[in-house]
Amino acid sequence: MDRRASERGTAIVEFLGVTLLIVAALMMLMQMALWIWARNVTVNAADEGARAAAEMGRPLADGAARTRSVLHDGLGGRAARFAIGAEQDGDAVVVRVSGVAPHIVPFLPEFVVSAEARALDEDTVVRP
Repeated sequence: MDRRASERGTAIVEFLGVTLLIVAALMMLMQMALWIWARNVTVNAADEGARAAAEMGRPLADGAARTRSVLHDGLGGRAARFAIGAEQDGDAVVVRVSGVAPHIVPFLPEFVVSAEARALDEDTVVRP
């Protein structure tokens, strides 16, 4: 048996092996990008909610609603699974957001995303 006959088909096997590794690396890269996106949306939503709740004459519920709206705009239907809390902390309004980031690779562990934002409540500012 000559050498050419014994190596028949090795190029296909090598191509498939390399292709699988590249696809797995790309999937992991996309998953990491999705996690970073979810974190950035969560931080932005908490910040927007805190600023909305801190405006003069607006209740804390407005801040929570604004947070939910920004989350929904950034994450779609998955935003419904995020917990949102808004509370008064002295002269500041605090908005906390926490939830699980969406994932595209099913066997990876869940990535919990949380953010907290504070803003000075304009209703508590004393004017001279």
